[in-house]
Amino acid sequence: MMKSASRENESIKIVAPESRSRVNAILTTAFTMCPLSRWLYPEPERYLRHFSGFIEHYCGDPYTNRSGAYFDNGDKGALLWQTDKMHRDDARMMKFLLGSVPEYRRAETERVFKQFGKYHPQKPFWHFTMPGIDPMHQRSKLGDRLFRYGLAISDEAKALAFAEATSVHSARLYERMGWKIMGEVQVGSSPPVFPILRHPH
Repeated sequence: MMKSASRENESIKIVAPESRSRVNAILTTAFTMCPLSRWLYPEPERYLRHFSGFIEHYCGDPYTNRSGAYFDNGDKGALLWQTDKMHRDDARMMKFLLGSVPEYRRAETERVFKQFGKYHPQKPFWHFTMPGIDPMHQRSKLGDRLFRYGLAISDEAKALAFAEATSVHSARLYERMGWKIMGEVQVGSSPPVFPILRHPH
């Protein structure tokens, strides 16, 4: 199903049920500086209480499906995705979001995520949901390396890839990997988010 990592990627492992808490911890640390995540959960206590749940609801069930990868040596970063065979329960996700974000942010949150859905491709696609590098290791090209590892898997499946870039800087990095910016989602007080698309190489 998944090819073993090459020598260049020997420290990257595919996620599994037993790596759930470990990878959730990597991503919770990685997303502390994410504009969208901290807009959803501005208080540190709220963020730490709910972000693992956000991962579970937003990403579907990547651990059971083994649709993700992480740096096994040092837990420096992780990447989760949904294949075109996986189906996230959007109603369940929205219920979780509206029950976990601050009350004053619920209406805008619902509108932001509905806008994301409008950019989803009409044909089958893979959704790269959670790319995250520990802030201690950002700007070290580890994110690029991890994403290229995941994209090699989706390219092998000849899959159309979709994601959301949560800053202008990350959107530009995606562009260098062959992604196309489709537009911009910004509602009320929310930060701008850029839906992006990549055809298989």
